[in-house]
Amino acid sequence: MKSIRLNGGYGLENIHVENIEVPTLSAGQVLVKVQAVSLNRLDLMIAQGAFRTSLPHTLGSDATGEVVAIGSGVTHLTVGDRVVTHFIQDWQAGQLQDSYLKNRLGTDVQGVFSEYVALAERALVKVPSNLTSAQVATLPIAGVSAWEALINIGKLQSGQTVLLQGTGGGSILALQFAKAIGAKVIITSGKDEKLEKAKALGADQTINYLAYPKWQEKVLQLTEGKGVDLALEMSWASLEKTVEAMRLGGKIIVVGLLGGADTTLSVFGIMQKALSIHGMQVGSKASFQSMNHAIALHAISPVVDRVFRLDQVSEAFNYLDKGEHFGKVVITF
Repeated sequence: MKSIRLNGGYGLENIHVENIEVPTLSAGQVLVKVQAVSLNRLDLMIAQGAFRTSLPHTLGSDATGEVVAIGSGVTHLTVGDRVVTHFIQDWQAGQLQDSYLKNRLGTDVQGVFSEYVALAERALVKVPSNLTSAQVATLPIAGVSAWEALINIGKLQSGQTVLLQGTGGGSILALQFAKAIGAKVIITSGKDEKLEKAKALGADQTINYLAYPKWQEKVLQLTEGKGVDLALEMSWASLEKTVEAMRLGGKIIVVGLLGGADTTLSVFGIMQKALSIHGMQVGSKASFQSMNHAIALHAISPVVDRVFRLDQVSEAFNYLDKGEHFGKVVITF
């Protein structure tokens, strides 16, 4: 079978489509014929050596397909079911535990960018029936992270205001979820055409951060000086500005590292506004299932920017790396 692998060293130039053996099933496992996968910033980081991953390594955390065989002891899935991968396999419900982080798909263990994958039943979730395979593939990291940040950690309510940064997959799914629950959304981008697309999806206010380098002042202006209730911090390098944009008692959820892993921050603003800053690790399977229910209930359609074929793997990764996408980038098998 064909598999997207990092081999021969780190760097996007070392991502290849290779032929490897179809996995054999063990007890409690399910064999899935993969139909579509989606790319995340995490895949770029792994490929570029950020985690010093042992090579060769099969990339990928997000995959969807059809169950084609089940091992002994499988009780909740059957042949023909449409399923999608769950990133932190062992995190089924409740609070995140240290032990759960040892088996994250594509990070601590081999990934799922292959024609066939054999996974424990607990690592798979049934998909919302209203979505295409390309749309489903966007959900495991970007979707669950957005849901976890807004609903389980942020406790966002109808009528409150959330600040979203950028127009990648996580931000756009967060925009769609926030509007479904009746919240107000302010979203930033460096390109007006992307902001227009965000408006079409329901964004209440948009800010071009290149036109307004002090975009936090614009946020305060748009909220009549009060600031936002919740912010999803995608950059981290601009955290100081996010702090200024918050209301008293607001929450900042750190979702991404687009600006790098380090920042300079004065704690004065955090103390003065009595802010909470939360880090997060995607979400549990229970959170995934709750998100899927909401997607079906509200007929939410995840935004797929471009779909690439398997023979366009290099083009797909380079496209994501350039940051030109709006929503998610998908590869079909």
